[in-house]
Amino acid sequence: MVYIEKFGSEEAPKWYFVTKVIINGKEQEIIPAFTDYSIKRKDFEKDKVCEFIDKSKFLPTVVCFTEAKPFYAENVPLYDYDGRKIEALPDNAPAVMVYLDKADNVNLLGLIDEPLPAELVKCDSVSDAYRRVATTAYLSQCPSKDEWIGYAGIVTGDELFQNIRKFGIRYSMPGTAVQGYFGMSTTVSLLQSKALAASSSPYNGKHRSYEEAERLMKATVQAFGVKAAKQTRYIKAINYCISQYDFETVCKVLDNIGATEKLQVETVKCEDKISCIQQLIIEHVVAMREAQQQ
Repeated sequence: MVYIEKFGSEEAPKWYFVTKVIINGKEQEIIPAFTDYSIKRKDFEKDKVCEFIDKSKFLPTVVCFTEAKPFYAENVPLYDYDGRKIEALPDNAPAVMVYLDKADNVNLLGLIDEPLPAELVKCDSVSDAYRRVATTAYLSQCPSKDEWIGYAGIVTGDELFQNIRKFGIRYSMPGTAVQGYFGMSTTVSLLQSKALAASSSPYNGKHRSYEEAERLMKATVQAFGVKAAKQTRYIKAINYCISQYDFETVCKVLDNIGATEKLQVETVKCEDKISCIQQLIIEHVVAMREAQQQ
């Protein structure tokens, strides 16, 4: 919750953004200040997902500030929420407190209507302040695409996403590769919209069943080994061949690829591996069909 207030005289007015926070159980107004080193806040103005978010579902967080004194002493410019340089404030202005960036609340000041719980952290210098920020950032972690798949499944009850996550955990496989075995691909933004309940409709694109995905994965392991089967490039090449022929044909081909051919694929440079796999499968399909016609 931030709002603009007027300070100074009528002849030389100044406008700065103010917010209310709760420090030591007491609600107070402050001017939250930022520096050139602050994390850039996300612009939600054109974010369609944000329109549907129930902000009451946000987990509790503590917003951290430090006194502005070290920043003034070291001539580090401070800016308000809207980027105005903070300077020459009258004595009756709220205290200026420098926001210490945290991944879980860096965007909240302008989005949450209620005063946020806050803590004033004592920092001996600007370096000390940003060392704390850097340490917290390093130890923080955002969800991976795999985890967003899980959130999308559990929030919406979509069995497909639940199966993809279950498949990935069972076979220790990254979500992008797992989606390849299911014959589909989704974006993180789609998964986020589902996890945030902004889009509750089930995924209706073409995809394979869990059983088909598992069969294809095992055939890939048989052909190229466990390590290769977890790599996106292998399933990408295989899916191309399925689109040219059919699922059953490619599975049969994978079951018949020999050890020598596997080694040949392994020695090919990464940038050429997809085309090499495709060529190998195509050659097998052609040979198999010629044998059937005899």
